[in-house]
Parts: sequence; structure tokens; C-alpha cells
Amino acid sequence: MRIKLNFIYLIIIIFLAFLLIYGYQINKKNSASKKNEISNITKQLNTRNIQLEKIQKKLLEDGKNLNEIINQNEISFKNVFNNEVLIGSNRYSFLKYTTNDILFTGNRKAIGTAYIDFYNNDKNLIIATYDGIFAFTDVNDLENFKKIKSNINSLIKYDKFYLHEQYGIKDIHINDEKIYVSFIGERKNNCYDLKIITSKLNEKFLEFSLFYKTLSCVNENNNHGFWAHQGAGGRIDNLNNSNLLFTTGDFRNRPLSQDIKSDFGKILKINIQNKETEVVSLGHRNPQGLYYSKKFDFILSTEHGPKGGDEVNINNRPLSKIKNFGWPISSYGEHYKKNYSKKILKEAPLNKSHKKFGFEEPIKYFNPSIGISQVISLDQMDKEFLVGAMGNEVIEQDLGLHYIKLSDNRNKVINHNYITLNERVRDIIISKDRELIVIFLETSSSIAVLSKINN
Repeated sequence: MRIKLNFIYLIIIIFLAFLLIYGYQINKKNSASKKNEISNITKQLNTRNIQLEKIQKKLLEDGKNLNEIINQNEISFKNVFNNEVLIGSNRYSFLKYTTNDILFTGNRKAIGTAYIDFYNNDKNLIIATYDGIFAFTDVNDLENFKKIKSNINSLIKYDKFYLHEQYGIKDIHINDEKIYVSFIGERKNNCYDLKIITSKLNEKFLEFSLFYKTLSCVNENNNHGFWAHQGAGGRIDNLNNSNLLFTTGDFRNRPLSQDIKSDFGKILKINIQNKETEVVSLGHRNPQGLYYSKKFDFILSTEHGPKGGDEVNINNRPLSKIKNFGWPISSYGEHYKKNYSKKILKEAPLNKSHKKFGFEEPIKYFNPSIGISQVISLDQMDKEFLVGAMGNEVIEQDLGLHYIKLSDNRNKVINHNYITLNERVRDIIISKDRELIVIFLETSSSIAVLSKINN
């Protein structure tokens, strides 16, 4: 009897082993097939982007824009997804709207890039595409954005701004019935700066004029490694009634971040009236998230590290003294390559401590990087935040949202959760009552709307 049972057990074990091996082979085959499919889709998307660039260049020569041909008066979205999502202790309804009318992107693995903001007491929403198309709608009608004409083409005349070259718009910000738009400008041949233009908010026509430009430009031909204009920062927020905050990146010209006389690699205070600027903090690489708490007087910013080392930084009482966040002397990331010159390794040692070298430590960093983007506050006490992630790998906690909760004295993160969306989160805004969150998802060129469900 025992021999018979042992034989049965052996048969069962062999059968289970067969299923395991067979399942592994099927999964392996499917995984390889999926990777090949993703690779093909990526190649097709790149080809499509190159084709659009060629058409756009030809049209720009004649003073036209491809966007106007595709849809002259509107940017149309379609509701494609309804669900619920849990963020912290709150539940939100989740609606997703997708468009085919945004043609250009700041990342070649995405379909369309845009930035968003509320106005008119959060009753309306304005959108600005990466290549300078503006449109507005009522927050209750997110399927139909009406285009706003502007003079942006007469102010920004170099072709790369309007193509898939990552030179486009970096943020929009509404303040006191004015819209501020940041972007990479061409100061002279092969030399680029950061600019902010502004216009009175008008749903018929936006008459932009120059508000701010960096003191100098960064030359594309430099000896600090490969050119990385996408590391530009560009986020705008209010500091108070008289001043704006503005983030700038280093364009991979790393020493600029530690140069107090340079506007690059900084968080700046800009006076709205006289346009005078002051350095609030330095030692930044590419800060793409910015939030200022008026109630508790601190700046929360996010910035991209190199290979790893994305950071969330807090600056309490930011005007009390200029703080240094360490880049490129300190970073929890690594260089992309190991064969950089001694010169570059000397100027950017990437030490694995900030405090030891006299710098501010991040309250959180991510290894591997998440492609960190905008940050918003979820609660009136400014202890709970939502941080966007771009990147390309869900397994690395890219392509979604990160919920972080700070301690009562806001000096450390006490809770962190990741919410996958399988989309690059380019921009996030939240209504003043914290009931409505709007997100721009550039992977599929979509808007997501999160409405708090009150029990």
C-alpha cells in the first residue's frame, strides 16, 4: 500500500514539475513576444514622430503649423476609462480622457506632452501643449477644449521648439489673472537659456511678452559630457503676492549648479514688478516639481538625479538663508558611464552623503530613478503629497504616482505608497479645496481626473 502511495506521489510530483516547466517556457515565450512587440511599437512611434517633424518643418517655413491643420478650433478628448483609486486614506474616482489632437511631445516614448492649470476659482482649466498650443474648457466638460490664439510664434522662432526635440514648454502657471509660460529659448546659435513669457489671461487671444530670461545661455558645445538641454527645470509657483519661485536645471553643465552667480541649477525668487531675481537655493540638477507652503513657510521640490538618485527636497524658511542641496558634489545616483574624464569626475564626484559635505540631505531619494516630476499637497496641513513619476519601467515604480506623508515636524517621510498608472505623469494640479486632482499623462496623451469620494 505504501509503495502504491509513493508511486502516486511520484506521478503527482512529475506532473507538477511538468506543468511548472511547461508554464515557464510558455511565459518565457510570451515575455519575449511582448518585448518584441513593445520594441516594434517604440520603433513605429519614433518613425511617426520623425515623419511629423518633417511635415512640421516644411509648414513652419510657410508660416503655418501642423496643429492648425489637424484641428483648427479645438483639442478634443474622449472618455476611455472609469475606475477608483486609493491614495493615502482617501478614495478617488478616476476618469481618463484621451486625445489624438496633441501631436508633439517632450519624450519620444510618449504621444503628446502638455501642461495644465486651473483658473476662474478652479471652474476652468487651461492646457498648453509642449509646442505652444493653448486651449481652455470648463472642468465639467473635459472632452472639448477650445483653442486660444496667441502671438507665441512671433516670439519663439527657432524650429526645435516646435518639434520632438525637448526644447518646448516646461510649465504654465496662473497667477492674478495672468498666465506665465516657461520654455527653453535660443539666445544665439547653439546657445540656450530659460525664459518666462506672460500674458493677461484671455480666452480669445494671449498677447505674450517677455517676463524673465536667465542671465546667460548654456552652449551646446561644451566639455561637461553629452548635451542635455532637457535637464532644464522650469517649474513656476507663487512665493507671495510680490514674488514667483522658478526652478532652473544645469543643462548637464554641472559646475553651474554650484556657481552662485549663475541662474542655472537653482531655485530663484523673481519679483513680479521689477523682475529682479535672487537665489533661494543652489546645487540642483533638474528640479521638475515645485510646491511652496504659505501656511508653514517651506518649499518642497523634486529633481532628477543621474542614474538613480531622484530626490524630494524640503527647504524650511527658505528666505532665511541660501541653502545648498549638493549637486554635483553629492548625489545618491551614479554617472551614466564609468569612462568619463578625470575632469568630469573631479567636478562631479557624486559623494554618497550630503550632510558630510555641508549640504542639505533629501528627505527621500529613489534608486533606481523614477523619472520624478511635479508635486502637489493633498491636505491643509501640508503633510501629505502626491509626486508624479515618468520613466519607462513599472518594476522600478515609474509610470505612476507616489504618495508620501511627512512627520509632524516635516523632517522625514513616515509613509510612502506607489500607485501604478502605466503612464508617464508629466503634470499634476489640485483644486484649492483639495477635492479635485487633474493629471496630464503623456504616454497616451491623456488627462486623468481624480475626484475625492467623501463618505
